[in-house]
Amino acid sequence: MQTKILCGMSLSLLLINLAAVLERADETLLPAVYKEVSQAFKASPSDLGSLTFIRTVVQALCSPLAGMLAMQYYRPSIIGLGTLFWALSTAAVAFSLTFTQCALSRAVNGIGLAIVVPALQSFIADSYTESGRGVAFGWLNLVGSVGAIAGSTSATVMAGYNFWGIPGWRLAFFLMACVSSLIGWLVHTFVVDPRDRISKSGISSDRVTNGYAILFLCYFFFSLAHGVQLAKHT
Repeated sequence: MQTKILCGMSLSLLLINLAAVLERADETLLPAVYKEVSQAFKASPSDLGSLTFIRTVVQALCSPLAGMLAMQYYRPSIIGLGTLFWALSTAAVAFSLTFTQCALSRAVNGIGLAIVVPALQSFIADSYTESGRGVAFGWLNLVGSVGAIAGSTSATVMAGYNFWGIPGWRLAFFLMACVSSLIGWLVHTFVVDPRDRISKSGISSDRVTNGYAILFLCYFFFSLAHGVQLAKHT
């Protein structure tokens, strides 16, 4: 299966770079609205710091497992459905009513980010020759930095306003979730894994099979997290 070319860049690489932009934007979203989150949940500075700490720890612990998934499964499915997973947890932050719900959602967000990052980086490595990988990763870091700047700036600006009675910081999280879900679907549907371009037979079936496997894992982690949350409130 051949990927399409847009403006001199393959559609697969374009979508992968967009996923990298959103990954970095999602990471910087919460620190940009610490003030508004503190007011909404009556959280102290240490509580706010714990939100980022929880996400980082969960992401670090899940990264080795995510790296194994990237080796065994179809990577566009890993990236696309992992993006959908972090989008669901980002939306959960927007609808959180308590600090505990927000903290749990950030922990689940760390799982989604851990699933995406190793698969994304290995995809870039396999898409270029050895002599071109340094430049490729340089561009990847560049677009990621642009995403971080755009995410934090947009959230900061929106946080100062209410939209149709909805606090701007909550709307920023919800919009991020919507855009991430869209990019995740596009990656899963249109991106071609460079590892599988040689073999034209069985790609479609592998994509579906592996996609359902990763979707099941995402659903399992998400259900487990919400089960823990419900248990704490009973």
